[in-house]
Amino acid sequence: MEYRTLGTRLRYLVNDLLRRNPFWQILVLLLVSLAIVTLGMLLVDGHLLVEQTESSFWWSFTRLLDQGTFIGDDSCEPHVTVVGVFITLGGILVLSLLIGIFSSKIAEQLDALKRGKSPIVEKNHYIVCGDGDRLYEVTRELVEARKEGSLKGSIVMFSSRSREEMEEVLVQRLGRKSARRVICRSGDTTDVDSLSLPGFQRCAGFVVIGDDDSEVVKTLVAVNSIQGEAKPVGVCELRDRVRGRIAGMAYQEVKWVPVREIVMRLLVQVGRQPGLSSVYSEILSFRGNEFYLEKSREIEGFDFREISSRISGGIAAGILKNGKLRLNPRQGMIFDTGDSLLVLAENSSSFSFKGKFPEEKAYLFTDGILSHEPLKMLVLSGQSKKFGFMLQLLDDYSDPGAEITVAGSIPLLEGTALLNAIECTNCSRKYVSVERTDPAAMESIHPEKYHSIMVISGKTREMSDEDADSECIISLLILRDIEERFKGQWKATVVSEIRNPRNRRLATAAGIDDFVISNEVCSMIMAQLVIQPELSQVYEEIFDPSGCEIQLRKASLYDAGVFSSIAAQGIARHEVVLGWLTGTGSSSMVCLNPDKNALLPADRHTRIVVIAER
Repeated sequence: MEYRTLGTRLRYLVNDLLRRNPFWQILVLLLVSLAIVTLGMLLVDGHLLVEQTESSFWWSFTRLLDQGTFIGDDSCEPHVTVVGVFITLGGILVLSLLIGIFSSKIAEQLDALKRGKSPIVEKNHYIVCGDGDRLYEVTRELVEARKEGSLKGSIVMFSSRSREEMEEVLVQRLGRKSARRVICRSGDTTDVDSLSLPGFQRCAGFVVIGDDDSEVVKTLVAVNSIQGEAKPVGVCELRDRVRGRIAGMAYQEVKWVPVREIVMRLLVQVGRQPGLSSVYSEILSFRGNEFYLEKSREIEGFDFREISSRISGGIAAGILKNGKLRLNPRQGMIFDTGDSLLVLAENSSSFSFKGKFPEEKAYLFTDGILSHEPLKMLVLSGQSKKFGFMLQLLDDYSDPGAEITVAGSIPLLEGTALLNAIECTNCSRKYVSVERTDPAAMESIHPEKYHSIMVISGKTREMSDEDADSECIISLLILRDIEERFKGQWKATVVSEIRNPRNRRLATAAGIDDFVISNEVCSMIMAQLVIQPELSQVYEEIFDPSGCEIQLRKASLYDAGVFSSIAAQGIARHEVVLGWLTGTGSSSMVCLNPDKNALLPADRHTRIVVIAER
């Protein structure tokens, strides 16, 4: 049969040898070399000239290794010359194969290094694992944290993408100098063997990114299987809240972030108070002021009002007592041993408690409760069918009598059925089917009659982030055109969700009041949690309609003056003053944690940023 022929068997043996370890290949070459030298010894033994004093072994061996040695054999017997030539040809073949083995192995190792397949030796580092645009956004936040000193370890990116591709994107996003500080490795994020490359066994914390909750849970299971007794902090993103419990089963120490819920909560808050996204961008990122939890014996026994007055370089925002965070606590709450103070500051070492406790003053201030007419809200949902959670939030924030209209691209009957399944107590609701990228269709729903318009990403599984953003930006351009034609009648604030941070300028050019960059916001929160997991309680409360939240107050509600005076007025109102916001819409400028002697700007659009109960 054909497979039994000598040629077939030789090809099989050679192929088997080439796929083996180079040690076996070199061993075979040594045996071949030994056979050539031995055969040469036997053929020339006793036929060498008297002048050739070397042994037949040395004669044969030198002609194998040095291809020029056989030139001196022209005075020998003819058959000795022929043997020398053939030994030399065999030596050329052996050395060529040996060089090929070494060069291919070196090339293979260099290729493995380029593809990011070599294990790292770092300890106490931070790993960002997964795929998608948020992989780079989380990494960028961790790089910023390392620059300012909030993070000490190295940063490792682990993805199914090639190392070269990851490094190229990092250079575009961070710049060449910052990109060099990130170690990139490539492999299957759900494979136990691959997860040893970035060193999950020795890391201080990790973040798992992914558009598929099942893949995220599989990664957590794989990571848990290679961890020792000391489990590092893990953070992951999920789209379905039900999967949060499963994620906890997969990895007990995980902090999971419901990304779509976070975006919807923030979009609703920004829709109620345009300009608020600038405040969140600074608080959630490492490029300005952020929250820190501090234990200090200096303030033990003091109540929250006294601590707020004594702190310098930061702003006291809450107390972590017995594992539970009290944001904007009552004035008489005492800071006891073992408690932690929530502080808004530039970094963990930029504040102290050396300030002097001022004399208590009585402040006269205007009541901050304003009466509003019931709002008419328009939600442009595109192809999305998951607007139920957002409508429940709008209902929670609204006064009785408010109206919500959802305008989407899905059929009328299907959209109405989805809307009727949502329980609302304060708002009436209606669904209309409209193509939001069609100017005529948008005009037919009369957006000029609404008080608030929210454009959410209608991304489906078939759409990329760029496709979803393009649809939102087209909708914003149409709204801007309608606003210009109904300038005297236009009363709506327009906010939009943008997925890709690189489309920030396009959203600004559309002239809207504010926007939320969903990928960036979620990445900021995950980067904060992997460094300070205790902050999860902060974000749970400020995004919850039933708790304390970040709000914007009219400056007229406070007596103008220096920041220390405004902060004291805030304490008297049971509010924590964080700073102020100037300008309007997406061009708002935020100033958090200003100097205590800084004067409140005279801009008529100035608003005070506070933490207060709703």
